[in-house]
Amino acid sequence: MTGWEFTSPLALLNEWRDREDGADLHEFLLLGSAVDLPFLERVAVPAARAMGARITVVGDAARGRYDPVDVRMAGRAYFHGLAACAGAFHPKVALLVGERDIVAAVGSGDPTMDGWGHDDELWTVLRGTREAVPAALAQLGEWLQMLPAGVAVPEYVDALLQEIAAPLEGARPAGGDARLLHNLDEGLLGQVPGGPVDELCLYAPSVDAGGDALAEIVAHFDPARVVIGLQERWTGYDGDALALVLDGRDAEIRLLAEDVPRHGKLVEWARDGRRWALTGSADLTGEALLRSLGEGGDCELAVLSPVAASLMPEGAACPPDRMAGRRTIREAGPRRGPSVLGALVGARGVRITLARPSDVEVAVEASPDGSPGSWTAAGTVPAGETVAVFAVPGPAGAVVRVRAGLGAGAEVSPPVFAADPGRCGRWADDERPRLRAPYTEQEILTGGQGRRFRHDLLRLAERLTALRAAGAGTARDANVQDRYAAWLEDHERALGAPLTSALFGHPVDAPFGPRWGPGEGAVPDEPAAGEEAVPAPLPAGEREEWRGWAPRAVGAVAPEGAAPPLPVRMLVARLFVRLLGHGVWTPDDPSWREDLARLLRRLPPEDADGVPEEASQHVNALIAVCMGLLNSGASPAGDAPEDLPAAAAWERARPLVADADPALAGDLLIPPVLPYARVLSRSELEGLVQLAHDDDPVAHIAAELADNGWELEEDEGVHRVRGSFTNPVPIAARVATLLGEHRDIALVQAMSGGRWAFVAWRRPDLLLASAPMGNAWRLYRLTGLATPESRLGSGDGMNNIGLVGRPIRLGQVPPDTAQRLLKDAGTDHLELLERLTSAT
Repeated sequence: MTGWEFTSPLALLNEWRDREDGADLHEFLLLGSAVDLPFLERVAVPAARAMGARITVVGDAARGRYDPVDVRMAGRAYFHGLAACAGAFHPKVALLVGERDIVAAVGSGDPTMDGWGHDDELWTVLRGTREAVPAALAQLGEWLQMLPAGVAVPEYVDALLQEIAAPLEGARPAGGDARLLHNLDEGLLGQVPGGPVDELCLYAPSVDAGGDALAEIVAHFDPARVVIGLQERWTGYDGDALALVLDGRDAEIRLLAEDVPRHGKLVEWARDGRRWALTGSADLTGEALLRSLGEGGDCELAVLSPVAASLMPEGAACPPDRMAGRRTIREAGPRRGPSVLGALVGARGVRITLARPSDVEVAVEASPDGSPGSWTAAGTVPAGETVAVFAVPGPAGAVVRVRAGLGAGAEVSPPVFAADPGRCGRWADDERPRLRAPYTEQEILTGGQGRRFRHDLLRLAERLTALRAAGAGTARDANVQDRYAAWLEDHERALGAPLTSALFGHPVDAPFGPRWGPGEGAVPDEPAAGEEAVPAPLPAGEREEWRGWAPRAVGAVAPEGAAPPLPVRMLVARLFVRLLGHGVWTPDDPSWREDLARLLRRLPPEDADGVPEEASQHVNALIAVCMGLLNSGASPAGDAPEDLPAAAAWERARPLVADADPALAGDLLIPPVLPYARVLSRSELEGLVQLAHDDDPVAHIAAELADNGWELEEDEGVHRVRGSFTNPVPIAARVATLLGEHRDIALVQAMSGGRWAFVAWRRPDLLLASAPMGNAWRLYRLTGLATPESRLGSGDGMNNIGLVGRPIRLGQVPPDTAQRLLKDAGTDHLELLERLTSAT
């Protein structure tokens, strides 16, 4: 079917996600002029990948609304390439291909925040199947296959377009009134029936500057009446040219409301009581409507279709001569400079494709993430060549650009991202189990997706456990430098980006990220840094269903034998914490304790999980929160019924709790605002971590020193290290760093062979005294994550980074800040110096 819809391709993607049959999406193709990759990675890429799609995004080589440092998934989760022609690469297409169904949107909006969300656009939606497609959808397939012959694209983009278009070509044409028009061989206007017509309605964000093209458009239709829609501030037009073209005709300039930019493109005419419309990407310019690609025109795509009612917006009529003297056209700069179209990871390296050959060598630069200072030379493309292969470190997702010229006059191309075919291929091709949708926690808990998710997760846990029991792994081999990214990506395939991001905090943003807050379709502002968000109540009837599901979920992820992978176990634990915060269990129902204790016993990573160190930090934080909740109203050392589950879990959890970073607990520290809520505060979590460190943390430090043959003793608040070492400064700094994790102020003296060094440490103030080397007070102020060990632990320890003022000889009074530090520690510089010197 064919229909006009004032929406965006994102609506089609969401429609596919919500299908009752849960059908996989095989291909998701996006073509645009300006392409905003960070925006797509927030709102479209995670959803399409979760449905199994291979994603291909192609934009204009001269445009790109993104900083490469903000792009995190290109080349790793989807193919990215650029296209170049004499004019602008200007089509706007979204194509979704499944096992049976095919749907496309052809319109006026680029895949950006403006094009898909803010501006007023015109779209045509075309639907068919692999068996039969409307004529316009078949013509779209033909155009995709012909496109690389008229537009420069990388070889891999050419191959992708041929594969994506194949189902459209193989389907039986099923008629339909709409036709798809392009200008690969002929200008668009020449393919549209001419006049005379009764009425011609035109609007677009850009209207021919000189008037010649507009005059040719009007002459082609020879209308009895002309209506041209303009937004006075936002449309690009020349009022004098408009008045000249419309002189002598029955004409109306219709001033359109300026509440949002009108970015749709419309050529509409009426004849004998019927209306036809040409919509798509073409502005009212010669480059868009009159010229073919071979004649220097822009690459355009449009749909010609009869319409039941006019698509021309309402507005205020004014005579053309009122626009005289007005000109709002912004002159476009020349399309020049080097262009790289794409980069593909292969067996011999990364294959780089330029838009056109150059008369001189073109330098190629690569970066792991596009950040300033990270670019390195990868090599050069010889003069006259457009393709070369380079060794690029950590190639998947590497950012590539080309540079022409030297110094301040050098020109740099827009970046492309090295695509790894293995990572960017269809997820369904490996047939590994996964959730049927990229759920967010908001959808699960308060957005009406709870029941669907509960069944889906139990199904996933069962299938993954069966694979684990059969000895099948889930993680792929990866280079050391990107092992964590590869591990996350594997599990993101199973759980979807939003839930994976909630578990590990990696920078793949969900369209509406996991949070506490109102449901009902609203997306409230995120709380400010450090501010607790307010949880929303569960929908009516959900408490009982969640309460019945929780034991089943624990049994599925914490069985006696093989268990599903760690992220699935973590997800159930995280949801358990959420449910406790929602007050799912009443005060007289302790059944949750045994379930949570059982879950805690299977949360620590197992050998089969292959957990990278970066992920272990998040596991430890989650274990600490679960242990804290289990301890609430109980004691691990008690023998009451409520104490036993906590006692059983504590022994195994304690060393992991000791390594937990409370800062990673994030939104699991829930404000206690709902009835029956069981939650953990930050102070309670920090106290639990401290408890896990044992009552005497000095014992662990002493054991470490003993391994080196050194002794640690305490003398009225000063910890002394004695042993055989050449430089006491790094030793004192190391012990002060360790003690500073457990003491408000750490006082440490290290002594060996008549040399000594003293460190007093309370963030951010660090005081160093040493003799005979240095023989001075040195005061530092440490910022960020710096510690005494990181500042003083290398070289001779006399580092000047962060030094406040000049060193002061030991016989003199130290700075005021140093005196306050010593006073708070219960001493002063004279008493302390006497103790330090007498101890040696």
